[in-house]
Amino acid sequence: MADLKVDIDQLDLLRIRLDKALEVINEDSDISADLGGLVGDGRLADALHDFSASWNKHRFDIRDNLEWLKDSVGKVGESFQSIDTELASALAPTAPGPTGTTPNGPVAA
Repeated sequence: MADLKVDIDQLDLLRIRLDKALEVINEDSDISADLGGLVGDGRLADALHDFSASWNKHRFDIRDNLEWLKDSVGKVGESFQSIDTELASALAPTAPGPTGTTPNGPVAA
């Protein structure tokens, strides 16, 4: 059987970076209104406005996908951490109970 190795720290770092990308995309403001008045040409201002409207729609799509991906990466990391903790706990030696037994059976003499 192949070993499965998951770097949980790297998953957490990815989640943090995705969160930072979300912050940037959420802070992105619509500057086309400001720029439209500065370009001087009506056709260029209209093109800028059209681009901005399209960008806003796609920006929201990107934001939604980033949120889903960040949440999914977080859940994957939490799941692997939980499984790792459970497996480590199951493999850890247990102290004998009061009657000479452990949760895993009798203590070998």
